[in-house]
Amino acid sequence: MRVKHWMTKSAPVIETGSTVGEALKVMETYGMGELAVVDENGKYIGLLNEEDIERLPSDKLIDDFVSFPELYVHPEDAIEAALLAFMETSETFVPVVDENLKVVGMVTLQDILESMIEITAMDEPGCRVSLLLKDVPGELKKIVDTLAENRINILSILTHREDGMRRVVLRIDATNAEDVRKIFEDYGIEYDSIIEEEGF
Repeated sequence: MRVKHWMTKSAPVIETGSTVGEALKVMETYGMGELAVVDENGKYIGLLNEEDIERLPSDKLIDDFVSFPELYVHPEDAIEAALLAFMETSETFVPVVDENLKVVGMVTLQDILESMIEITAMDEPGCRVSLLLKDVPGELKKIVDTLAENRINILSILTHREDGMRRVVLRIDATNAEDVRKIFEDYGIEYDSIIEEEGF
């Protein structure tokens, strides 16, 4: 999943040499407390935070109040790169820049949440299956093969380590949890839960 699929193709941007009053007006227009600041050539140079300028005279220039974090992503980056940028900062958005560092959009936390909903297939009806597997090669293949043999499509797979094991949560396109339980039991596959979910 690439940033370009989730980014907003506009961003709150202001040019160096602008005044505090102009910056606050752009922030109000976007309903955001930060702006991406660009130079006269449109190249991204940093962020401007409302807290740093809100008490300043409206005719004061913003240039001395721009912070210079290496906080941006490219359209072809994985959406996880934007997620990591949010985790490392307290910014309200991450600028998206092209190869010349020109701002082409932004990613907000809302965009990240929407991407996670689609990545996890929470928006699709089906069953959520939770299993605890040995953290060794081939364990997940047994589950995938079983579902394939029973013509059940996997919508998403998420895993994480848990007590030296691997917690696996699958969303599958089966809509009858009892049928899925029977399949797993017939194949001798232990599971923690199989729950029907409607999606939204």
